[in-house]
Parts: sequence; structure tokens; C-alpha cells
Amino acid sequence: MVISHNLAAMNQSYHLKTNIKKTADSSRKLSSGYRINEDADDAAGLTISEAMRHQVRGLNRASSNVQDGISMVQTADAALEETQQILDRMEELAVQAANDINTEADRSAIQEEIDQIKKEIDHIAYDTNFNQQYMLAEGTPKARPGYFKIQTGSLANQSVTINFVNASKESLGVDTVDVSSYEKASESISKIQKAIDIAGAWRDEFGSVQEQLEHATKAVDNTSENTQRAESGIRDTDMSEEMLKFTTNKILVNAAQSLLAQYNREPQTVLTLLK
Repeated sequence: MVISHNLAAMNQSYHLKTNIKKTADSSRKLSSGYRINEDADDAAGLTISEAMRHQVRGLNRASSNVQDGISMVQTADAALEETQQILDRMEELAVQAANDINTEADRSAIQEEIDQIKKEIDHIAYDTNFNQQYMLAEGTPKARPGYFKIQTGSLANQSVTINFVNASKESLGVDTVDVSSYEKASESISKIQKAIDIAGAWRDEFGSVQEQLEHATKAVDNTSENTQRAESGIRDTDMSEEMLKFTTNKILVNAAQSLLAQYNREPQTVLTLLK
């Protein structure tokens, strides 16, 4: 037995330090939930994980953008629906006026209501907005530049454009509706029907954009979910596997401590024999 160099104890001390470090590493991973807590754990994995996290944040923000875009389109569509209903009433009044049984006073009263309807059409066109975006007032200073871009992805130029329209009485062609005579009332019916078709076409355009945005949000949400899943596989701790490592290392630490204590007592045993 060598007393001056207790190699067995030195060997156990080395293994004890190693197992204590492994136990501490496993404990940190279990408590944080992350397999990678610093560069030393997996430098390449950390770089990939961080890139994925940035992408997920961008995708989640894009998803919110798309929801805003859908809300904007729905607001415009609801306003145009109201305009169509007003035009329906205007057509009803024009048809009523296209009847020579009406007196001049009757047609005057009908014209007065139609004039009020024209004002309401302009009110909807120029005052409808979503967060100060005037979707139905294209061509006016407050609707510049006449479109709105929605960022639908985490990369540059991934966007959908929402084009504004001008839903004023002039743009619809009903500003000159006049029912003061049968001929003018009959002509006005055609103008109003054309305006109804124009408003319907605009609603179709907004509907197409909404459908496009809804597909975009599904794609963004799916990409975000799959990216998060992939990032989790790289970054997160496999709890069952790490718990097994922690338990194993804990047993090895206890065993090394016990053996180290025994080996440290051996020189004392030799000294006892020399007495």
C-alpha cells in the first residue's frame, strides 16, 4: 500500500467531481425545462433555436396583422351593405315616382327623401374608417395613398394589398337622380340599378381579399406552430431522459463519496499497524 500517494482516493475524487458536475447540469436542465441554457450546452443548437424563436415572433405578429386586415375588410363590407340597402330604398322611391298618377307635390316629397339618401351615401363613404383608414373614400386626401398593405409573413414583401374604393354618390352615379317627371324617374331607375351593381362588385372584391387574408392567417398559424414544435425539439429538455440521468448521476455521487471516505481511512489503518 502506498501512503504518500493515495491514488485510489485521488481517482474517486476525480469521479466525484465529474458526477457532481453532471448532476448539477441535469438539475439545471430539469429546473429550467431547457436542454440548452448556454452556448456550452450546444452552440449550434442555440443558434438555430434563437433563429426559430425570432421567426415565430415575427409570424405571430403577422397573424395579428392579418386579423386587423380582416377586420378592416369586414368594416368596409358592412358599410357597403348599408349603402346597397340605401340604394334599394332609392330605387323603390324612383319606381314610385315613375307614375304619372303622382302630383307635382308627391314627386317633390319623393325627391326630398332621395336627396337625403344621397347625403347618407356620402356620409358612409367619407366617414367610414378603421383606425383612421378611410376605405370608401379613395381619391380624397384622408384616404391617401388609396390602398393598405398587410404584412402576412415574417419575411420582407410578404404582404396583401387592400385597395380602397370611392363609394360617394358621384362615384356611384346617383348624384344626378331626378324624379321630377316620369322620363327622369325612369332614367334614374337605370342609374340606381347600375350603382347597386357597382357596390356589389366592390363587395365581391373585398370578399376576395378577406378570403385571401383568411388563407394567409391559416398558413401563418400553421407555420408558427410547426416552427415552435421544431424549436422545442432542439431547445427543450426531455424530462424523462434527463430525470434518468439525474438519478444515475446522484447514485454515482453517493457511491463515490462512500468509496472516497473508505480510501481516505486506509492510510490511518496502516499507521495503526505501525504502532
